[in-house]
Amino acid sequence: MRQFIATVLACFALNGLDLVSAREPESEATDRLMVSTFLKNHVMDKMVAKPKTTNKLDDNRMESEKEEQLTFNNFTETPQGFNFDETIVIKETRYDLDANGKRMLPGRDLSGTAVYRYEIRERVSTKKLTGTFRILSKTFNTPSREGVAILITAARIVDGKLMLSETVPGYLDLLGPKGKYVPGSWDSKGTISVVEGKLQAEWETTLFDVDPDTLKRTPRKDKLPPSIFKEFEQKLSR
Repeated sequence: MRQFIATVLACFALNGLDLVSAREPESEATDRLMVSTFLKNHVMDKMVAKPKTTNKLDDNRMESEKEEQLTFNNFTETPQGFNFDETIVIKETRYDLDANGKRMLPGRDLSGTAVYRYEIRERVSTKKLTGTFRILSKTFNTPSREGVAILITAARIVDGKLMLSETVPGYLDLLGPKGKYVPGSWDSKGTISVVEGKLQAEWETTLFDVDPDTLKRTPRKDKLPPSIFKEFEQKLSR
C-alpha cells in the first residue's frame, strides 16, 4: 500500500480534501480511506455530462454522434471496501459510411439508459484497491452485457484527483459496420477531479479486437479522443 508522507497530506488539506481528521494518524490514510472520502465528499449524488461529439470508428467505416450523462449514487461501505452505482444516459446515432465517407441514413439509434455497480475492495495482501464494474440494468436495444465484469485496478488519490484503470477481460459484443457485432474489449484510464468547484471526469480509452479462441487482443486503428464530463444541471431526455 502506498503510504503518503506528511507533505503530500498537507497538499491535500490545502486543496480542501478533508481526507483524515486531525485525530487520525498518518498510518490510517490508506487508499481505501482516501478514495472513499473523496467519493463521499465530491462525487456521490453528482451528475456530469459530455456534450454532443462526433467520432469516426472502425477504420472510418462508421461515424458516431453521441452525448452522455453520468450520475453517481447509492454509496455503501463494507468491512473491506465500498460500493456505488453509476447511471449512464446516452443519446447516440451510429451511421455506416459509404466509399466517399458520407453517412448512410437513417443510422442506428443506440440511445438508452444503463445502471452499473462499482464494487471496490481493499486487498489484505497489498492494501491496494481492486474491484469490478458490472451492469445491473439497461434499456439499450443492444446485446446483453451481463456475465462480464469490468476489472478496476489502481484506484487511488494522486495530487487531489481520483485515478483508476478499467479493463475488459475476455470480450464483449461491439457494434461494427452494417449492424454486425464483433468480439472486442477496451482499456480505460479515468481521472475524477474537482475543477473550480465543479466535478469533472475524464476517460482515455483504447479499443481492441479480440480473437474469441485465444483471447489475443489487437489494438484498433481508431484513436478516440479523451471523453471529458463536467458537472452539469440539465438532464438529457431518456
